[in-house]
Amino acid sequence: MEFTKFVQKWQLYSAHRAVLSCIFWLILWHLFTSSNGATKEEERVALLQLRDSLNRPNGSALVNEWVGNDYCDWDGIRCDRNLLVHNIVLPSIRQLGLGIWYPNATLLSHFENLEYLYLSDNNIGSWIMPEALCRMSNLKVLALSSNPLNGDIISQIRCLQSLEELYLSSIYPNHAFVPALSALCELKNLRVLDLSNNSINDENIPACLLRNLSSLEALYLSQNHLTNSPRILAGICRLQKLKALSLYRNLIQGGIHPCLSKMTSLVYLDLSFNLFLGNLPSFTFSNLTSLETLYISDNKFDGTLSFATFANLSNLQQIDLSNNDLMVNTESPSWFPSFQLMFLNLRNCHLNNDQGRVVPSFISHQTSIEVVSLDYNALQGVLPSWLLNNTTLFLLSLRGNSFSGGIPLSSGFATSWLQVLDISDNRLSGQLSSTIGNSFPELRYLNTSSNAFKGEIPSSYGNLTNLIVLDLSNNFLQGKIPINLRQNHSSLAHLILSGNNFHEETMPSFSNMSNLAYLHLQNVGFGGSLTRSLVNLPILKALDISRNNLSGFIPDWFHAFPNLAIILLSRNQFHGTIPKSLCQMQKLHVLDLSANSLSGVIPSCFNNITSWNKESELLPPSLMSILFRYTIDRLKVPLTTKGNSRVYEGTPLSFMTDLDLSTNQLTGYIPPQLGELSALHSLNLSFNILTGHIPKSFSIMEKLESLDLSHNNLVGSIPPEIVQLHFISTFNVSFNNLSGSIPFQNNFRTFDESSYRGNKGLCGLPLHTACTSPNNKPPQQDEEEERAGIAESDFFFFSCIAVSYVVGFWAVILPLVVSKNWRRKHYAALDSCIYICCNKFSGFLTRIKDFC
Repeated sequence: MEFTKFVQKWQLYSAHRAVLSCIFWLILWHLFTSSNGATKEEERVALLQLRDSLNRPNGSALVNEWVGNDYCDWDGIRCDRNLLVHNIVLPSIRQLGLGIWYPNATLLSHFENLEYLYLSDNNIGSWIMPEALCRMSNLKVLALSSNPLNGDIISQIRCLQSLEELYLSSIYPNHAFVPALSALCELKNLRVLDLSNNSINDENIPACLLRNLSSLEALYLSQNHLTNSPRILAGICRLQKLKALSLYRNLIQGGIHPCLSKMTSLVYLDLSFNLFLGNLPSFTFSNLTSLETLYISDNKFDGTLSFATFANLSNLQQIDLSNNDLMVNTESPSWFPSFQLMFLNLRNCHLNNDQGRVVPSFISHQTSIEVVSLDYNALQGVLPSWLLNNTTLFLLSLRGNSFSGGIPLSSGFATSWLQVLDISDNRLSGQLSSTIGNSFPELRYLNTSSNAFKGEIPSSYGNLTNLIVLDLSNNFLQGKIPINLRQNHSSLAHLILSGNNFHEETMPSFSNMSNLAYLHLQNVGFGGSLTRSLVNLPILKALDISRNNLSGFIPDWFHAFPNLAIILLSRNQFHGTIPKSLCQMQKLHVLDLSANSLSGVIPSCFNNITSWNKESELLPPSLMSILFRYTIDRLKVPLTTKGNSRVYEGTPLSFMTDLDLSTNQLTGYIPPQLGELSALHSLNLSFNILTGHIPKSFSIMEKLESLDLSHNNLVGSIPPEIVQLHFISTFNVSFNNLSGSIPFQNNFRTFDESSYRGNKGLCGLPLHTACTSPNNKPPQQDEEEERAGIAESDFFFFSCIAVSYVVGFWAVILPLVVSKNWRRKHYAALDSCIYICCNKFSGFLTRIKDFC
């Protein structure tokens, strides 16, 4: 009985406990959801405040994107399972022109669950209340690269003990950033650290940074000023967990430290663009069995390297040994690769010099390879068909070798997805294949220039619908350019046909090519005049039709091209005047009208061209670089500057500005308005019939590097103010009629007498004719200036009046005093004049009276 009552009481208690337990959990759930709701509203308000701060003072970023209450769907915001902010990803959001951003760190402290914060490239300066960042105790990833941060934010990062990844590349000004680096030594859980592009040198890196951060798996120190301090390299070698190391583009000298061979965890290693030298011992890399990527290009390594060194690196996928002094041997000793490469760059590696200069045979075993570059290795023989027909290749570059024969294309293999093929600068011959489109239907870039191909351009080239760049220049091609290649070709952006033998009597029309930006037709034998069909190329940036037989007037419709930046019309037979409509071309960088028969005066309106007044960049082609590690093409333009003809490309061309009107029949004065072209780098007006003086305004052309005014009829002196041209490196005023002392200061001390010959009136260094006057002026000029000075003085003026008065007075009075006969005749003549005047006046009065 007792036991039964106990059981009943226990069951009742259990039932009540279950009810109480449910009530308890319901209360907790209510409290949790109520608290969570308040937190969500707090986070939403904080996000809106962050947006407003990001837009201060008058920006509009995210205003139309961040609307509604569900902020988890807003751009750049990700939430966790509890619908709280987990990621804030807002790179490059702050609009240009808003100035430095000073965000309040307390806004971020509202996001207690935040783990990822990306605010790179937002022009962040110092933070307001930076100590509030310490409240983000769960933060694991922080990206603040490309911001002008000061040292305060770096010092506060030390409290983020959960931080695993920190990106601080391109932080400027680095004078405030570098001293605060020691604060990072306290981040014991850090796995990824990016300090690239901060001008850090060996002394700037705190010793504790490489000693304390033993958990580092990725360290990026590229684009700094490291110079191979033993302390730095030894410290890096102690990071045994390191998987990725980038020392790209520093100033590191000497050989590779032996300790590198013990870093067996390395997966990614980039030592390219440094000053490393010496041999590459085989043991350096043979132990790095985890290695997938190895870049050691653009150093000074020398000696012989057998590619068999890498045979056992089964994980290797990318390797770049280019541009060293190495002699790379792939054929001896006999070996078989255990790896399957995706990227191989052996450019300029003296490849197989003692093995017949053959294409590396191991490539034939690479079934996943996508990029192969064997440029400038003097490779010989015919092009291997197995290499061209590799179905996995995306890019193949064999430029600058000695291959002969034709292009061995085969139709008996699976369709290739090759997009980039460069076989330029070889000894290939024969006719261009008409089936290249069948073999490579995805081709976007084709360069066969500087070979010996002949015959006509196959019309099938116009059917390569994906083609963006086509370079067939400097061959022996003849006939006519296929109409479907120069019309209605929507994808082609860069067409180079220069240096062939088309010899058409009239220039063919190019039209309806909506993407054509660069058209090079230099030295192809075109005659006739320029056709207006070029106007139908709406985005044309560069036009080179120099060295042809074109004639007629220079058309006045070039201003119809809003993007045209380069016009090369030199060495033709154009005549007439320079059209003033050229002054309307605001983006014009290079204008070359030299070696024609132009006449008239130089337009004075060239100062209206914006790009010659204010330095601006010429944007490169759309297909400048198709891969991060390999540049496939750059716009090349032949220009005559600094007295030499050379080809400009890449960055030098991007900022090049040039006006060349030489070797014509231009007359008149040099417009002083040319001196306002402060962004002009080269000016050539030589071999014309120009007269007058050298404008003093030339002294304000602050970017000018080359000035050629030779072989004209200029007079006067060389303006002494011209020595203010601090970038001038070429100066020529020879064979004019200049006189006076030669300015011989600053850069003008570097010019020899060849810059001044043919001017008999010039004196002073660097000529052997001394200037005799104290003021270093020739005697003739001194006499002229002395006479001019006397003539302009007040004493000379009043003296002339006095002498004239005395001479005039005595010329009349003296004969009257001395000669009686002269007085009689004088008074008789005077009486006669008075009588005649009186009679005429009386008659005049009588006629007036009768008229009235």
